[in-house]
Amino acid sequence: MNGSKLLLIVLGLIFSMNLSAQNDFKIGINAGINYPDIRGHEYAKYNNFKVGYLFGVTFDYYLKENLSLKANINYERKIKKLQLTYFNNEAEETGTENFREIYEYINVPILLKYEFGNSKFFANSGPFLNYLLDNKIEPDYPNDDSDVVTEQKNIDFGLSIGIGTNISLNENNDLTIEIRDDFGIIDTGGVPKHVGGTVKTNTIKLILSWGLGI
Repeated sequence: MNGSKLLLIVLGLIFSMNLSAQNDFKIGINAGINYPDIRGHEYAKYNNFKVGYLFGVTFDYYLKENLSLKANINYERKIKKLQLTYFNNEAEETGTENFREIYEYINVPILLKYEFGNSKFFANSGPFLNYLLDNKIEPDYPNDDSDVVTEQKNIDFGLSIGIGTNISLNENNDLTIEIRDDFGIIDTGGVPKHVGGTVKTNTIKLILSWGLGI
């Protein structure tokens, strides 16, 4: 079962629950785009990442009027562009071929969110956990480099920091626009063995959330 199907099942279970409306607890759905990057070894800067996407559910539990715990369960896809250059027997370039390396994650941040007074603006921060569902290259990549890079790890962990604004639609529904940075702090693997070092992630996100008034 892939990540998107799993998340759709989770969404269905949530919306099938008979939840009573409470002022201190809110549920919403969210979607957005991401731009990933990596750091930690000398060739990290040469990786060519592209814009990916995410979608999922969001939960807010209010501890005080302006202070809440916020959590997401997201399916997230990150994309890296690969290119092979071909040469003939005379070492002359004969062409190139492009590939996409795709990382599929379940992303779970747990954030402390503070809303600034009576304004519509907020900031939040806290840890995040990514679980790698799948890592593949499309179309089929002709080179098998599994013996020349370190093992790709399933877990990514770090600190998430974001700022955003709330737009009220009516008494129970609102939209939230947020810019968030997921800053990984552990090695996720995939380093060329002859290079050494680590791979640590950094992902900038633009997220739109819809509070459902539940």
